Amino acid sequence: MKRDDNKNVVREQLALFGSKPQIPLSENYFNRLKNLLQSNLDFHNQRSDYFSHNFHSFPAKFPPQLPKIFIEQLTDPFDIVLDPMAGSGTTIVEAFFSSRKGIGLDIDPLAAKISLAKITPLDKKKIAEYGAQIYRDAKNDFIKNKS
Repeated sequence: MKRDDNKNVVREQLALFGSKPQIPLSENYFNRLKNLLQSNLDFHNQRSDYFSHNFHSFPAKFPPQLPKIFIEQLTDPFDIVLDPMAGSGTTIVEAFFSSRKGIGLDIDPLAAKISLAKITPLDKKKIAEYGAQIYRDAKNDFIKNKS
């Protein structure tokens, strides 16, 4: 398949979602992709337990540095990043922290719940209130059961 044919296939796939590509599928884009694919994508010596990536161990989970490098090299801030097999949401989290809008889909209900937990912002005030209530309840139970 020729490069122009590849571009047309990608454009047709994007059209199925009712949108035109936000970035032109230029020779430069394909060169950046080619260079990324030929670069060192070994992240074994890097930590992957930052942000919410360690909430749950998920089968076939890839290191967060992998989607991060592709997101940052192939998209611009505020672009939409679609992950049609989102799994535990690693790509969606990385899109968010790279100033992109992440959209993830998955047919696995567990994967969808894990993704939702990883991307849902937490209210610090509510967390503090819940923590204080748990502490009060535990203290009261301890005092009650001590005697």
